[in-house]
Amino acid sequence: MSRLPMRDGFKNEVFTSYDPNPARVCNHCGDRPVAVRTMLDSTTGRTVRMFKCKCGEQTWSEDKP
Repeated sequence: MSRLPMRDGFKNEVFTSYDPNPARVCNHCGDRPVAVRTMLDSTTGRTVRMFKCKCGEQTWSEDKP
C-alpha cells in the first residue's frame, strides 16, 4: 500500500473552528439538538443540516456564502 507524501505546510495544521454539532441550543428546552439529515443544495453549493431535539423541536442551518 503506497502512501502519498505529506506536504510540510499541512502536517501541523489544526482545525480549531470545527464543531461536529453546529446546532445552537434549543429555544424550548435548552438542550442541544442532534443532526438528523445533511443535504447539498446543488444550485448554490451550500450544505443544509437539519436538526431535531429530544423535545421534538426541529431546526436547520445552512453554510454561509
